[in-house]
Amino acid sequence: MNISNLLQFESMEYKGAQTQATSINQFVASALRVLIEDFYQRVAPSFMLIISCRRPSPMNFYRNIMQLLYESVDNMILQLIHYNYTQPQRIAGPRLHNLLLVDSLQALLDIEIHTYTSRNDGSEYYFIFLQQRDALISLEMQGVFEYCWRHQLLNCNVMTQSARGEVLMYTYFPYAATHCDAVLSQQINRFMGTAWQQPVYYPAKLHNLHGCPLKVLLRSVLPFFSVNVEAPGLEDRLLQELARRMNFVVHSVAEHNPDVPWTEQQILQMLQQRRAHLAIGYIRKRVEHAANLTAVFPHFSSRLVGCLPMNAYNLTSFELLSYPFQRFAWLAVLSSFLAVSCLMLCSRRRIDRATVLLSVVAIAWGQPSVASAWRPAHQVLYVNWLCFTLLVRAMYLALFYYMLRQHIHQRLPRNLLELIEGSYAAVMNRITAHDVAEVSSLQELVINMRAIVLASEVERDVLEQIDLRQQRCIFGIISRQTLLYEAQRAHKPGAYYILPQQVLEQQLAIYLQKHSHLVQRLDELVMSIQSVGLINYWAGQLGSERYFRSIFMYRDKRLRQPDLWAIYAIVGVLYVLATIVFLWELVSVRWRHIN
Repeated sequence: MNISNLLQFESMEYKGAQTQATSINQFVASALRVLIEDFYQRVAPSFMLIISCRRPSPMNFYRNIMQLLYESVDNMILQLIHYNYTQPQRIAGPRLHNLLLVDSLQALLDIEIHTYTSRNDGSEYYFIFLQQRDALISLEMQGVFEYCWRHQLLNCNVMTQSARGEVLMYTYFPYAATHCDAVLSQQINRFMGTAWQQPVYYPAKLHNLHGCPLKVLLRSVLPFFSVNVEAPGLEDRLLQELARRMNFVVHSVAEHNPDVPWTEQQILQMLQQRRAHLAIGYIRKRVEHAANLTAVFPHFSSRLVGCLPMNAYNLTSFELLSYPFQRFAWLAVLSSFLAVSCLMLCSRRRIDRATVLLSVVAIAWGQPSVASAWRPAHQVLYVNWLCFTLLVRAMYLALFYYMLRQHIHQRLPRNLLELIEGSYAAVMNRITAHDVAEVSSLQELVINMRAIVLASEVERDVLEQIDLRQQRCIFGIISRQTLLYEAQRAHKPGAYYILPQQVLEQQLAIYLQKHSHLVQRLDELVMSIQSVGLINYWAGQLGSERYFRSIFMYRDKRLRQPDLWAIYAIVGVLYVLATIVFLWELVSVRWRHIN
């Protein structure tokens, strides 16, 4: 912008111009120069300098200071704004690092600095030089800090210059051993002529909250968050770790009825109404909430997977008997049986053909032959048949035992395309259905597949639905961590099958009020906790992958009576057939006797 009027130093001759000694002006300019060189030029490529005055004398003083700064600082990249309260105007520009020269609290309020950053998620830096009479400095500085705290401007410092020429730096600490959520100014630095007394210009204010309470909206959704202290969830432990590191007390705002947890939308609306500092409990990070709320760095990646009940894919008792051999093997066995039987029946000797067939069948089942006085050719054929059936029986019994031991099921789908082609129905809760519908790559899944959308947001209800239905053409879309946890809690290892293809990935995060002063510190701590693997360790304790896939522990996999119905049916059919033959023999003998 045009700043030539700022540098018209002839205006210092006007009535009311400041008459401060040149040495004091040089001292103040040196303090600002050291601040600019030590902080602003090191942490940012540029910064914002705003001058707002309601009196002519401080305005001329700041002009003098700016002239001295231009003469002493060789390289200073900034955006310079002169705010005229008689003609207010909003000027766009980055507001991350700000140096403000004001002559009163009202001059600061005229700028309305909070309106430029209220929709941002970061933490800005404000260094305010308040040039005011000594008698008013304390009161106006208190008003400045109250304004900063009211608008969540945590990194807010005030520099003052007394009548004796002292240049002091103040800030406020909202959390201290003597108070919580209060604004008390405190001197933190002094300019010594060539350098500031302390090299730290913005001290940390959230490393120790001194046991002050923070209001937390808790949403009980297992296994991520539980109101049960004895069995904490994943995010319970995260919240406890954050409270330990920051030294604050969790003032919980939980559901009135734990059996009916708040919905995600309800808890975020309450946070937006500033009823708490933060919200936690299986809350997904979404772009749609970015305008009204601030999300901490995602602490857990919740993968949505497709799960199918294994019991729905159990082999029937007839399938258990036929499963060890493929169709070609069974045809080969049948063909060899018919071939041997035909060779035996084609013998020239008059032998009871029934006896021949029974002998062939007996050897096939590992029983001794009922025939005797065979010719050598027949005996050689029987020996070959015996060796062949012995090998086949050994292979069949080994495969049959392996199948029972490993609990082999019917072929399971491998990807979403097979589910779509198989006309499967997807069971999911309301939140999951919303997320799936928003992803373009899953549009085919939504369009071509029947979806059973539950009104509840609790993922455990999805498992209850697929367990209740126990159908082959149905599957659930659920968080992998929830599935592992529920299988372990219900003692059902091996009860579910996870589709190898992942459906969707959701990022879980802690939500704060918009432009919260806690976001930067919580971001640092969450990333630190993640980097050492604590999140994954806690997740592994709640649901073990090894336990989930341990098919030998699931009590429903033991051999039961329904698994033997095929044997009973085959034996029953043979007994019926034997009875029919017996009756036919009786009738035929009686008929021959009569005739």
